Amino acid sequence: MKPTVDVSILATNYNNGAFLDDFFQSIISSTVSPKELIFVDDGSTDDSINIIKKYNSYKFIKVIIFEKNKGRAAALNAGKDACTAKYTLLIDPDDILLPNRIEKQYNFMEKNTKIDVLGGNVEYFNSENNKILNTSNFTQTNFLEVFKNGENAVLQPTVIIKTAVFKKYEYKQIVPGQDYELFARIILDGYKFANLPDVLNKMRVHPNSAVSNMKISSIQNIFKQRDLIFNTKTSKLKSFIYYHHLNNYRKGMLSDNNIKKYYFYFLSSILNPLKIIKRIISSISSYRQ
Repeated sequence: MKPTVDVSILATNYNNGAFLDDFFQSIISSTVSPKELIFVDDGSTDDSINIIKKYNSYKFIKVIIFEKNKGRAAALNAGKDACTAKYTLLIDPDDILLPNRIEKQYNFMEKNTKIDVLGGNVEYFNSENNKILNTSNFTQTNFLEVFKNGENAVLQPTVIIKTAVFKKYEYKQIVPGQDYELFARIILDGYKFANLPDVLNKMRVHPNSAVSNMKISSIQNIFKQRDLIFNTKTSKLKSFIYYHHLNNYRKGMLSDNNIKKYYFYFLSSILNPLKIIKRIISSISSYRQ
């Protein structure tokens, strides 16, 4: 029998029925069991509820169902309030946990008690053909500076956080940018962040995923939150350049044509050369280790 660790997994769902079997099976197949999985269905209109019912025999799964869609922030807040373990592990229901993710992050938090928020990396894959697209490379240092620059220093679906810290904060109904806004406030209050270099999840790229639906208004909204939290001022030009940097990088990641792929990567690097240089240096350092 697998050991159970003091971790609440929190996932919110809206119409991800097609991916839920993979999601639940990845948790069930983990090297350790969580204390609980708090699964909030935010008024899904697909077959999500019927799929969830298939897992009623797993007593650690606790389901909260909204009859009508209230928005991701409301679902996250309801789930957060229901978490009872020492740590809360965040995940999206269209992602797949790697088998050792829970155990690895739990052990790290137990050994590094000064860390309050711990993230990691993901492997992006095409939902239609399962082709690996890319691997994220989140910062290992300078977390506050990254947030001040208007970027996410941790990827929410990879985060484990001390539940006592998590419960002090509420997600705001900001679309998009609610993840950035919440973690920016947490780091500004002095809590300590870290990232594992390891890949913790397989993250789907599909027509409804955030990667596939990025708009310039999304970038502008995140910079607006940055300005409110850190008392900065973002020009329209900065938002424009950063959007096209990310958009070209996304196009490169999704392209099946190698010439187009590297063309888009080249455009992305011109628009944000410092970020690309940091990524290359980090990759070289990881390779040498």
